[in-house]
Amino acid sequence: MKFKTQNKPESLIFYILILVIIPALLYFKVVNFGLSGLDDSSIIYNINNTSGSKINIIGALTHDALMGNKGDTFYRPMQVISLMIDAGISGTQPWIYHFSNLLLHILTVIALFSFLCNIGIKKNISFLISLLFSVNPMISNAVAWIPARGDLLLCLFSLLSFITFLEYSKKKNPVYICLHFVAFLLALLSKETAVLLPFLIITYLILVQQKKITVNEIKPFLSVWLISYVLFFALRYIVLKISHPSNELGFIPLFKNLPVIPITFGKFFIPSNLTTLPFFDNTALITGVIVFLVILGSAIKFAWPKKHLLLWGAIWFFAFSIPPMLFRTYFAEIGYEYFDYRIYLPSVGILIMTGIIIEDLSSFISLRKMVMILVPIILVYSVITFVHLHEFTDPISFFTSAIKANPKNVLAYGERGTGYNNIGNNEKAMSDFDKAIKINPGYSTPYFNKGVLYAASGDHLNAEYYFSLALNADTLNHEIRLLKGNAYLNLSNEKLNLYKFNEDIVLIKKGIREYPEYAGLHNNLGLAYYYTLKFDSALFEYTLAIDLDKNSAKFYNSRGMARYHLNDFIGALSDFDMTLELKPDFLDALGNRGMVKIKTNDFEGAVSDLTKAVNLNPSAAAAYYFRGIAFMSLKKTNEAKNDWQQALNLGYKKAEEKLNSAGEK
Repeated sequence: MKFKTQNKPESLIFYILILVIIPALLYFKVVNFGLSGLDDSSIIYNINNTSGSKINIIGALTHDALMGNKGDTFYRPMQVISLMIDAGISGTQPWIYHFSNLLLHILTVIALFSFLCNIGIKKNISFLISLLFSVNPMISNAVAWIPARGDLLLCLFSLLSFITFLEYSKKKNPVYICLHFVAFLLALLSKETAVLLPFLIITYLILVQQKKITVNEIKPFLSVWLISYVLFFALRYIVLKISHPSNELGFIPLFKNLPVIPITFGKFFIPSNLTTLPFFDNTALITGVIVFLVILGSAIKFAWPKKHLLLWGAIWFFAFSIPPMLFRTYFAEIGYEYFDYRIYLPSVGILIMTGIIIEDLSSFISLRKMVMILVPIILVYSVITFVHLHEFTDPISFFTSAIKANPKNVLAYGERGTGYNNIGNNEKAMSDFDKAIKINPGYSTPYFNKGVLYAASGDHLNAEYYFSLALNADTLNHEIRLLKGNAYLNLSNEKLNLYKFNEDIVLIKKGIREYPEYAGLHNNLGLAYYYTLKFDSALFEYTLAIDLDKNSAKFYNSRGMARYHLNDFIGALSDFDMTLELKPDFLDALGNRGMVKIKTNDFEGAVSDLTKAVNLNPSAAAAYYFRGIAFMSLKKTNEAKNDWQQALNLGYKKAEEKLNSAGEK
């Protein structure tokens, strides 16, 4: 590899081609990966469920990162918009989401190369450092795991923001101010960490360029930053409606997360103990401290003349590492304490320091020898990354990696069990749930998942038992409440299946007191009232459920049946119409609307709906029975008899009375 022609245009093209081809070849297999089962499934489902194939920019700007109305996650509009674009291309198919992550990574590598050149690191060194970044095993998580999209976007737009600022400083072309505004605003809308970019820019001017800053000199950018801040914080304030407790957000999490700094620093250079869900460990901590001291010693010995740029690189690393450390998830004790992908942007600071050290080492070691040292490292990193990527193939691989790294990872056992359940291996699923319960009896999710398994097999007594245990564990961990009302809902379902209607009413009322805006709980309370013939009370609860969730077909279907029994056939017909508008193949709603049309003497309409019902399910005995009634009302006796006979054959005993009556006639 030659660098003598580094200033020629063809050498620049060569560098960029390599920076595109190498990561593309290394990472392309991720396009064939499925989902990990952690966050990505729910994110993609929510995006498709709320936007479908449309790119709803207003919706992205006015909802949280999960497109929820409650504003209880993070504010990441650019992440949402990028995922909407993916959803418009392939719906829920994972390949496009993985491809987009790979594309963003390649664009970031190119932007990094330009950035390093712009701050004064030689092109050949910038190229090698960018190549090192492109294949680094630690940041591979950001490429392979779809929910890391926000960090990819953050890094790309942050680098572009800085590049446009530097270009304006050199050329004074106002176009770069506009480009900087766009890049900075998009960085903010990608992830809140970007608020620190102006600070990094100002410290660069003072520390590296050693300029005496005047207000007039940076006035255009002050305006850009102020406008961007106002827009971002105003939108974020409107959308996010919850405040995190001090043990989740603030200085307490920062203190607990301090090991992140040396561990991630060390793993960037010595990529050992890579896993999908890492915990802090002493070996990684000690390794990180040693690596940091080696880098610091090398910087002092070989690169001290450029101490200002070195210091600024360190500031970059720490400045962008600290904000994520202010948050500590409630899964920290049972699932993961940090994510490797969060080093994606902070690692630029490491690369700056590394680039300067390598550049100054070239005065002691020839560039050719330096290349001979770096290229094998890049090759080794590539091999490690290629192997590590396999752990993101599917949920089983993802969580098995976490379990190998920490055999007491309760979350990983629970989620791997869900993965086994999804592929029909209930035995392994149950084994994983039992292991999770044994390690941590106070964790509610494994009980809940066992309840789901028993419910699916029709064992409603065991399902009721384990959902009760899940609810109890969830109640004991009141600050976390992992199941967020689902334990109430599923336990209620089992009580309905077991005809324990009065018990269910007591249970659901308690659940509604804790989760008053959970639409499903109101619907289930309505069902309990319905089965105890309290149709007015059922109607009231169904209406509350619909007010909370206007897009649930089953809620309208439930209310339609309550109205039917209250002889409000017009209201029932309206509800069944809405049900079928939301879900045209809703079998029960077709049958129910057919019954209502019989009551309103629309016999042709009833035959049409009930025919669609039996076409969807030829074993729908009730549909044959009621269609027989509609046929008889239309004087089509033979068709009516045939339907009643079919209903009787399917076990619908009431049809026998109709057949006998028709025979007498």
